Amino acid sequence: MKKIRPVAPLISIVFGWFILLLGCTPSSESRQTAAISGADSISLLTEEISQDSINAQHFILRAKLYLRNGNIDPALRDLNHALILEPQNPNLYLLLSDVYLILGQTENSLTSLRRAVSLNPDRVDSYLKTAEIYMLIGNAKAANEAVDRAISIDRDNAESHYLKGIALLMEGDTARAKVSLQISTKLRESNFMSYIQLASIAVAQNDTLAEYYLHQALLDQPQDERALFFMAMINQEKGDFDEAIRYFDQVIELYPLNKRAYYHAGYICLAEIADYSKAEGYFKSAIELDSTYVEAVYNLGRTYEALSDFKKARELYKTSLQLLPNYPLAVQGMNRLDDQGLGL
Repeated sequence: MKKIRPVAPLISIVFGWFILLLGCTPSSESRQTAAISGADSISLLTEEISQDSINAQHFILRAKLYLRNGNIDPALRDLNHALILEPQNPNLYLLLSDVYLILGQTENSLTSLRRAVSLNPDRVDSYLKTAEIYMLIGNAKAANEAVDRAISIDRDNAESHYLKGIALLMEGDTARAKVSLQISTKLRESNFMSYIQLASIAVAQNDTLAEYYLHQALLDQPQDERALFFMAMINQEKGDFDEAIRYFDQVIELYPLNKRAYYHAGYICLAEIADYSKAEGYFKSAIELDSTYVEAVYNLGRTYEALSDFKKARELYKTSLQLLPNYPLAVQGMNRLDDQGLGL
């Protein structure tokens, strides 16, 4: 029987997922929140406030705890109390901007950040927060301006150069984006997101440095789902199928709900190394996770056709057509079987 290629993975689409415009490192205020000790419980702070209601720090700490627990309204009330007590405290406006951002009130968030900048125009994190919000609303020009201000204050801040790279990507200036991201990696060795972004650009440009950038990212976060999947796809694209499956298997072991890892591993087994038994297992697992995954359903049918189990192949081609009427590959599969009277 003439060899028919199954559905090929579209590497350009897959890698497009990894240009994460807001894969930003935590802001300074977020890091402060994470550092609050578990002993600083809300009940303890409430008791402190009842004894000393003019201490703004008690309200600030409780607001951070409320935010960490997802209690937005009481956090906002505590911040307003703190602002009455310390109206010139720029940290309060930074935190207030976080609250407004969680509420989806981006303009209020930006207003709070402008107030923080007016109170202390030399704080880098105020400008970086501003840049992040402008990225969220798609204003790359304003994001670039905010990041440039941060860099003018501290040229050695790795996060500033990372965000500059992302802002430039939003504007379509890939060459300058690469420079900014590379500067970011030079300033901070453990710089996962910068390496991920550089790998994404390298793949789009067919640059062999993509694998190096991913290797660096995995040194920083060796179990990251995106980086492992990304590395598997690169190895699949360059024809190192054993290595690709090894990475896909790592993804599956760590993230068993990743249907695409099963699918791509199955595709390699079917189309590249003719290990139909393994292909069957991978495609079945992908379909168990998503019964509407038409590419996996079709390729499982193609696997059974390769195994000469034509009845099962026909059933799966029919299912593919139910999921996606007139799906060309499934139509071709049915025609192949019909022409030879197979699986009837």
